[in-house]
Amino acid sequence: MRKLFLCLFSICFLNSESKAQFADDELPAITGTNARAFFIPATVCAKFKVNFDKSDLWMRSYSNNGNDAKLQQVFDIRWKAFSNQHAMDWYKSHTELLSEKGTDITVDFPKPGGVNAWNVYEASADVKKTMETLGMKQNQYTFTFVVDKYVAKIFVGGNDATSAQESWNFVKEGVKAVLRASGKQKLALLIR
Repeated sequence: MRKLFLCLFSICFLNSESKAQFADDELPAITGTNARAFFIPATVCAKFKVNFDKSDLWMRSYSNNGNDAKLQQVFDIRWKAFSNQHAMDWYKSHTELLSEKGTDITVDFPKPGGVNAWNVYEASADVKKTMETLGMKQNQYTFTFVVDKYVAKIFVGGNDATSAQESWNFVKEGVKAVLRASGKQKLALLIR
């Protein structure tokens, strides 16, 4: 029951926050025949035992509510700007939205090659306190980045033992996907 409540809380809280905040000047979704190539591949999700929940043009969500699940909730989001400069400007002007007001821990994660902008956040003290008040312990990390004209945000909610490094082991597959889909296959191979 606790896991169900956690899942419902995460979905309702994060979806209502995102949809309300993105309404005014959200960038367009990636469209075209290779749009899915920009997201974390299904084979990676299977390896990390997260199951596909739902998607729209901007986002794919995954979950695993098992008692021993390291990764419990993932929101994989992509946008397409008109140019790299437009993507960078939007990214910089939407830091609060992209970070979910989290604590910046970027210093612990060097920027991958081929990525124009890069930030990593963990849940803020307020979010952690709220989760604990509700009887849930979850570590949450948000990875945001720009590759050319593409902006990405990958939110990972893991159990209370899931580290930022364990989340990165999953998220880096999303970074590789964006690099490959935007024509930077060689740079994708360098990410370890």
